[in-house]
Amino acid sequence: MSFTGVKQPEFDSLVSRHSTAAQQLEGLAAALYGELTAAGLDTGPALRIRDMAKEVGAEVEDLRRRQRLISEMERLKVTFGTHTPTGTMVTVPDSLAAAEGLLNGTLAANAAVAAGRGDATALAQLRGFAGKASDPEFVKAFLAKLGAKGVTEVPASLALQMRANVMMRTAKGDQVSQQVKEAMKLLATAVAKGTNPKDPAFMGEAFLSQLVKEGRAQHKANEVAYVGYQAQALIWRASDGKPPFSKRFMEVVGRDAIVHQKELSDAGPPYANAMDLATVLGLSDSMQPGGPNMGEPGKPIKASVIDDLSQAARHTPEAAQALLFHTPQGWNKSIMEYLLTDRLDGFNHTKNYAPFAGLLQTALSSKDEESLKFTNDALVLLKNELDGVFKRGDDGKLTIVNPAKLERLSFLDGPIGTVMAAHIDEIFSVFEGEEPALKNIDRAEMDRVLTFVGRHEGVVKALLGAETQRMLNKTQESYKRADGENMEEVLIPEARFMGHLLEPRRLVLMAQAKDDEQAKAEMKSLFNDMLSELTGPVGKLATRFGFWGDKAHEKLTPMVFEKLSAVLADRLLGVGLTTDSALQQASNDREMTMWMVRQMILGTRIAHGEWNAQAQKDLKGKLFATDGHPPALKPLDDIVNDPAAFDQFIKWARFHTKTESNTQTIQEAMDNSAGVAVHDNLGIDRNY
Repeated sequence: MSFTGVKQPEFDSLVSRHSTAAQQLEGLAAALYGELTAAGLDTGPALRIRDMAKEVGAEVEDLRRRQRLISEMERLKVTFGTHTPTGTMVTVPDSLAAAEGLLNGTLAANAAVAAGRGDATALAQLRGFAGKASDPEFVKAFLAKLGAKGVTEVPASLALQMRANVMMRTAKGDQVSQQVKEAMKLLATAVAKGTNPKDPAFMGEAFLSQLVKEGRAQHKANEVAYVGYQAQALIWRASDGKPPFSKRFMEVVGRDAIVHQKELSDAGPPYANAMDLATVLGLSDSMQPGGPNMGEPGKPIKASVIDDLSQAARHTPEAAQALLFHTPQGWNKSIMEYLLTDRLDGFNHTKNYAPFAGLLQTALSSKDEESLKFTNDALVLLKNELDGVFKRGDDGKLTIVNPAKLERLSFLDGPIGTVMAAHIDEIFSVFEGEEPALKNIDRAEMDRVLTFVGRHEGVVKALLGAETQRMLNKTQESYKRADGENMEEVLIPEARFMGHLLEPRRLVLMAQAKDDEQAKAEMKSLFNDMLSELTGPVGKLATRFGFWGDKAHEKLTPMVFEKLSAVLADRLLGVGLTTDSALQQASNDREMTMWMVRQMILGTRIAHGEWNAQAQKDLKGKLFATDGHPPALKPLDDIVNDPAAFDQFIKWARFHTKTESNTQTIQEAMDNSAGVAVHDNLGIDRNY
């Protein structure tokens, strides 16, 4: 923001003279116009003077608006002028927009401070500034007026005001609670923008350093002592990621907050100064964040400083990775490793799992090398922690022998399993690759991890969905490279891998006292749900290669092979889900998998085209064929959009594809993997 200076009262005099000049020019133009018209002369000079009068008039209006802003800024002590013997030099922004931002930002900061002192009117006024938070000039003025100390102390003051009103349990208390949450959101937006070097509102590196200084400092409000980060955490927990906190914020403030929390933990009781101020004051239930709901449903919320920091960092890979993928000076492990080992009990203490789970998923799900490296680290840490949890019971079946240890780790099954689905190719390589992409974790250990994440139904769906898309890709490759002749060779490894994804879930269900029939029923239901999520208008299968269907005038025939085969497979799977097909008649999840494989092969075979002579001969008289001599296939989009023709076409294509006989070996590979390899890796009896 650049500034120019003006003196008062000289500036007021300037405005007055400009106004007089505009009026005089307008009068001169009118008089001259009348004289020239009466004399029959050209009126151009009068019109030019009139235009000049309009320009001066516009300048007068601009000056008057500036005059009002300066007067208001001085009245409210928005900025202090420099006093001289001849007047006061007042610094004002070059543009009116910047001046308005400066004014509103300062008023908002004053209102925030007053609200913290108990001014109910000021607290209500803060709501009116929420829409200004997108203005960088507003944000810079707001943060400059508060300073890092105010940014730290205002949340604490507001929280204390909330506590005083919430305890009354009145409608007013609810209103104050809502107003405080809105004020925290305003602070979250301002701090996120003001600490982002890519944002026009960036306050500079010095402001980040000041936040660290105030975060580590001891503060007091109404005899309540707290560490600065405990109050700043209330701002972090209010973030909904719009805008997100930046990579730079996490590098400076986020990392230091983690280091500081470890220092406090090492120096005293494990959770001294670890809880955010809302939890200390008993307000967490009244200050739900802008992201996922915290804590356990139906129980009082507890949130730590690290929980809230996770909430702020979880919205972008850049911020999440900047926080987790770093080893602080003097540490022998990364922040991620610290949180997954030494700090693990802290998450179980608050049972506030959602923010950290989201942080892990965001940081580890990217495809970059660093994300893969830290995913590898996380899986190795987890497989070590799982040692001794699952064993062979006296009956030879899988048994959970250390429930307490499993419970301690249980909240990680969702985020880690979701990350594994994002890295399905690398997980596959552990079982089938000559040089696995993941190090220091073997097949038996990976089956142990898959058994752990197999407790989470949503994760199993994600893993199966990711592998389904892998299988479709391999089916497409077989037709592109060898006209489908090497289908068994291509799909046998995929089928074996599918066995490693399916069987752990069934074993977990059995370990949870489900009988065989119950486990089968749940697995079939899960598989149905997975296919439903993959197919349909918003499914991942047909849309993987681009949307189809919103451009009905375009023919399917020129579509790329991969996209066409995905569309057809999606249609075949969808039909199977809604009819009494072989899918519904399958006795277990493996038979359902093979039904799915056959539909993918059929869809890919149709997309490949090039039917043999017998198939061509059988076109005669079919709804999906032309009346030519010889007959030919109608355009595929016409066939797909005619239900009767499509049904007849699929029967014809299935007959001439013979998928049943080509998939027997593939099914045997999956059965052997699930019933033998997985059981051997887990040290339990085979085939139960």
